[in-house]
Amino acid sequence: MPAVRIGVPTWVAPDSDGTLAAVPVPRALPFRCLLAMVSAGVLFASSAAGQSVVLHEYFEPDDEEDLLLRATTLDGTMPVAIETPSGVIRAPQTMGSPQTAAKVYGGASTPDSPDAAYRVDRNTARPRAVSYDDPFNPSVAPFKRLYAFDAVDERLELVVADKVLRPVAIGGEHQVGDDQFYGEMVVDLAREEAVRIPSVGPGARILSTQTSPAVKFQILRDSADNWFMRSGERKRVQLILLLAISRDVFGSQYLDVPYAELPPVPPLPPAVQDAARRVANRIGVSSAMRPRQVLEALVAYFRGFAPSTELPVADDSVGLYEELALSQKGVCRHRAYAFVLTALYLGIPARMARNEAHAWVEVSDGRIWHRIDLGGAAGELDLRAQATGFQHVPPLDPHPWPPGAHRGEEMAERARDALQRSGSALTPGATRPDLARPATRLPSVGSAPGRRGLPAAQIEISALGDDVRRGDPLELSGRVTAKGRGCEGARVDVALVASGRDPIPLGSLPTGRDGRFVGAVTIRLDMEVGDYELFATTPGTARCGAGMSSIE
Repeated sequence: MPAVRIGVPTWVAPDSDGTLAAVPVPRALPFRCLLAMVSAGVLFASSAAGQSVVLHEYFEPDDEEDLLLRATTLDGTMPVAIETPSGVIRAPQTMGSPQTAAKVYGGASTPDSPDAAYRVDRNTARPRAVSYDDPFNPSVAPFKRLYAFDAVDERLELVVADKVLRPVAIGGEHQVGDDQFYGEMVVDLAREEAVRIPSVGPGARILSTQTSPAVKFQILRDSADNWFMRSGERKRVQLILLLAISRDVFGSQYLDVPYAELPPVPPLPPAVQDAARRVANRIGVSSAMRPRQVLEALVAYFRGFAPSTELPVADDSVGLYEELALSQKGVCRHRAYAFVLTALYLGIPARMARNEAHAWVEVSDGRIWHRIDLGGAAGELDLRAQATGFQHVPPLDPHPWPPGAHRGEEMAERARDALQRSGSALTPGATRPDLARPATRLPSVGSAPGRRGLPAAQIEISALGDDVRRGDPLELSGRVTAKGRGCEGARVDVALVASGRDPIPLGSLPTGRDGRFVGAVTIRLDMEVGDYELFATTPGTARCGAGMSSIE
């Protein structure tokens, strides 16, 4: 197992004879201590001419201190770091100029542009690869919410029921049970034009914003919760958002409520009523059942679709919907489209959401909108390295998955694994590209005896680099398995061990799909400088026993 060496930073200060010397200091000092040293002349050297020379020394950011002191960005608009279930996330830095951005939101993507409606296509084959851009940290790949549709028109296209744009409030605090995200995107503003921008999920709230260069603007939303940015200026800007959203949106049980407590459903065009009734009969559901029973049956049925290279034969929109639904053919967008038509017919408030790489559905129980992936994802996701920081770790999916459903999260996991193997991805938590290095995979792991008769867990863990300073993040990734199967929802406790001493705990990381975990733990400021071994344990889950990594 590779060793981890802990060192200390230094700063430059004037010696007693006026020369400069490198002084070892703790990783960071309290603000009051810095003020005292300034007044004592440690950071300022005075010359005989009465001029002062300011000596600057760069300090690496410290997650624990920034969270404890509630440090903010220079303009005071948002915290420099937030603590999330996926890890401690640092605020994006403002660009000197957003003119050369690789991805820009704007152009013709407005509330009335052609992409503001969705017509289902006939190509039901599984795509080999799709491209994707993710402006959020933690990354929500592949679920960036760019387009959403909550109604059906006479041509059986999915549309927005109410396109009137209303302001999104900015401000407030995150609540217990929220997930938080930073958003960073470049937007081409058109004077007084509402330009489409992405969000992380339905019902997301904006806690604070920042633009570079500074402009006056509004964030607006329509009835399907599509987001738009509008300004009186025509300019390309960098937009930074601090977002909060109920964690239940990403994985929780649909409330067992009667239809009377659900939001009103836009009426389905009469032309599709008979076809929708036949589809509902095939699934075995009706409005006589409780809404939650209907939803569970719909999710199970539409997750059972399979891609097909055989094109549908229907020659009209009603026939195409019915053929797709009854034959269970298609990929993510076909499943989501047919699901929404069927759910609306049955009185379940439903939307289709999509982006350039994937499509899924959202359903409301009167309390929140639930994001539900129906599968059908592409084979490969072309994921930019910049988008592979922390990965959002959602709650467990309350709905079972059938074999071969091709989950969206699986597609994103394969993309991140490929980037890490190639050495081109930023390890979760890395915020400076010049610090990114290929992860070193530990060669072997051991295990602890299993508990309650469960198979013992094995921990495979990777660390970014082998030299880290006190107060720095130690960036990790790995997997917890038992008998070759991933342990989902396990807690991985990370520690460092010096020769002949007890382990020093640093923190914990959660495992997601397939037992994988990514994130960072912070080296404690009170640790001694020296060499340590990385050590990880897990108490196990309901399906996996306890386990530990080996120490050589």
